[in-house]
Amino acid sequence: MKSWHNTIKYAAIALAILLIIGIFSAIFHALSFIFFAFDPNITGEYTTHEFENDISVLDIDIKGINFEVEATDNPHIVVESNYESLTVQTKGDVLLIKDKKTFYFNTGGKAVLKLYIPKDKIFDKVDINTGTGRTDMENLQAKTIDMQFGAGKTMLQNISVSDNAFIEGGVGKLYIRDSMFCNLNLEMGVGKLEFSGTLLGRSILKMGVGASEISLIGSLDDYKLHVEKGIGNIYIDGESVKSDTQWGQGSTEIFLEGGVSSVSIDFSE
Repeated sequence: MKSWHNTIKYAAIALAILLIIGIFSAIFHALSFIFFAFDPNITGEYTTHEFENDISVLDIDIKGINFEVEATDNPHIVVESNYESLTVQTKGDVLLIKDKKTFYFNTGGKAVLKLYIPKDKIFDKVDINTGTGRTDMENLQAKTIDMQFGAGKTMLQNISVSDNAFIEGGVGKLYIRDSMFCNLNLEMGVGKLEFSGTLLGRSILKMGVGASEISLIGSLDDYKLHVEKGIGNIYIDGESVKSDTQWGQGSTEIFLEGGVSSVSIDFSE
């Protein structure tokens, strides 16, 4: 009975999401032309801000900017952008990067925010909220992260989080590669997920609309997976699994809630 109820629930969710996507896409295309026509000059010369390495918190909230994070040998934190409506400032040990516009579509893909961090830097907390645009992050280390992505492709490479991690996918593909998270809470939206890396502690993975491929470092003996299926099939080490089942007896717990599409989990030593 519970499985039947779940099927109905996820079918309704899938239909609602598809309707929302259709409406959102139509509005997006219409508004993108309007905003581009009335505000075409949103980019200018690149400006650079450099900060001492005493920043422990990143607070970034952008609407329609391509966003890049890269670790370098420079001992300072450097912010570069050609987007003219960006504010960059510090408050104590917090670096604040905010979009002054409340709404904006980066229709030409020309507005860019680049953040360069020292390669050995470990932040206490990283808060990132993106709108439309591409996101590429690599070699970021933090105790806690809270990342919410909008519409666009997102690539996270070699991300390490020691305490708690919350990631909310939006509309678009989410790639997480060679990363380590402790106590990960992942909520997917609409789009494909590819994950490779290590999970520690107690993680909650809620899949959305789109296939998910998860490759975990270690073996099934290292994990304890609690599985609740949605509409799509779930495969663990190539074997199709039923809903409300548990796999493994390891110290790392994963609560997996399937979505509309298939989920595949495998392991690599």
